[in-house]
Amino acid sequence: MSTQFEEKQKFNQWWLWVILLSFPIISVGPFDDNEINGYYVLIGLAIPLLFYLFELRIKVNEDGFHYQFFPFHLKFHTIKMDEIESFKAMEYSPLKEYGGWGIKYGFKGKAYNVSGNKGVKVFLKNGANIMFGSQKHKELEKSLKVVRY
Repeated sequence: MSTQFEEKQKFNQWWLWVILLSFPIISVGPFDDNEINGYYVLIGLAIPLLFYLFELRIKVNEDGFHYQFFPFHLKFHTIKMDEIESFKAMEYSPLKEYGGWGIKYGFKGKAYNVSGNKGVKVFLKNGANIMFGSQKHKELEKSLKVVRY
């Protein structure tokens, strides 16, 4: 079972990290009684750490299309090739079409994305569709074609 395609993506938007890294600074103070509340500091450090751990993992092989949004998915989920009606590499608007990045449910279906505005939309035979964000969307589409045909 050889892997045709594999990609791992993380949140890498500079503006997001500016916001996230400001949490530890904001959590330290200033406080009226000159005491630093440990809970605020812990939360201020935990939020950026959590975002650092987030990772979208995609694999394509003969068994199908495999995806994992770690740490929400502890194992890969699989869409078998015979469940797929079609797929298309495309540009899209994460904010307008799905409400942002992450695991999203929008008017245009479900999306798994962490950055950028390119991906592959997978149309399932059951009528559902899922957008998978990818920095290598053309390669992902090509690998799906190779495995499918």
